[in-house]
Amino acid sequence: MSHSHDRTPRQDPAVPAQYDAWATVYDLFWARYVNKTIPVLQRVADVTAGERGLDLACGTGPFEWRVLDEEPDATLVGVDLSPAMVERARAKLDGRPGVRFEQADVHDLPFGDNAFDVAVCANTFHYFTHPEQVLTEARRVLRPGGRLVVLDWCRDVWTCRVMDAVLPHLDPAYQHCYTLDEMRALLAEADFSTHRQFRYRFDLIWGMMVVEAVPNHS
Repeated sequence: MSHSHDRTPRQDPAVPAQYDAWATVYDLFWARYVNKTIPVLQRVADVTAGERGLDLACGTGPFEWRVLDEEPDATLVGVDLSPAMVERARAKLDGRPGVRFEQADVHDLPFGDNAFDVAVCANTFHYFTHPEQVLTEARRVLRPGGRLVVLDWCRDVWTCRVMDAVLPHLDPAYQHCYTLDEMRALLAEADFSTHRQFRYRFDLIWGMMVVEAVPNHS
């Protein structure tokens, strides 16, 4: 499959600017939230020794940290649009073999076809300007039989519907929060089959969904 860079949609520039500002305090401020979401993603993704994993919009690397603690022989690549987040992730995991972080736009991944066994995306899908393009890129870089796991807010939950109505007025980077059915439809349009999905809630406000999907055979 050819990989054209000509007219690829790009992420809103407000996103890296916002997260550059967050980078130094993100882990502290969002510690409870991260601890209630990343371990769930880790269990579903189930990265094993010898597998190559890609973390889309990796932030400060909490997924990589947890996976490598349990499976030190995994190979992980994290990409994020924010230079400060990438720098923070590199500092946190300095000296850990098998992991690297790159600044990149998930709408236009700098990797060859069929390069990864698993791709994950946590807590960021609601920021993507062109989610269908992100999923198309994820499918391209996954090997046949690979898997994609998306964890994000779920608009089926009323608190997330409220956030979805309010946040566009407060956060210039915010795009849209999806229902589980909408997420499944986006995946189907990108030629994925959903193999597993569930919702869960914590701390009253947060309504989450997790979807595991695999590329359809060409």
